[in-house]
Amino acid sequence: MSADDLTTIPTPTPATAAPAMSSLAKVGIAVAIVVVVVVAAWAYGRSSVLPERAAADAMRTRALLLESRTQVLDAQLSLYAANFGSAAQHLEYAKPPLAEASSAMRDGDQDELATKVDAALQQVMTARDLAAKLSLDANSKAGEASKLLADVISALPR
Repeated sequence: MSADDLTTIPTPTPATAAPAMSSLAKVGIAVAIVVVVVVAAWAYGRSSVLPERAAADAMRTRALLLESRTQVLDAQLSLYAANFGSAAQHLEYAKPPLAEASSAMRDGDQDELATKVDAALQQVMTARDLAAKLSLDANSKAGEASKLLADVISALPR
């Protein structure tokens, strides 16, 4: 055997190889990566929804107030025509949106505006009682409620 003989190739000495990772460890790492990605996506989605939710709540409150004001103005028109039954009905329809708007404003830390809405609700209830008694004073109470609602609506952010 000479050094030029190619029939025998010296075998390289094996280097210390890293132990192979088990399939269970690979599955565990994959699950951990998926969990991290899902949590990150949820957090990103949650943080981007908050401003839109606040804007939607503000628009809903505005719509409730506009609905109530519309009912109060319809009641005033009915009172001008001396249609007390229709006026009382319109004033009755104005009360639920006002109460809901007041509670939404209190939840949104707009206590000053909620107090004005409560005052408008009180005027609406008084006007409704006066309309049921066939009193023309209901028109002045409905007018005060309408003015209060106009003030609140103009104070709300657009």
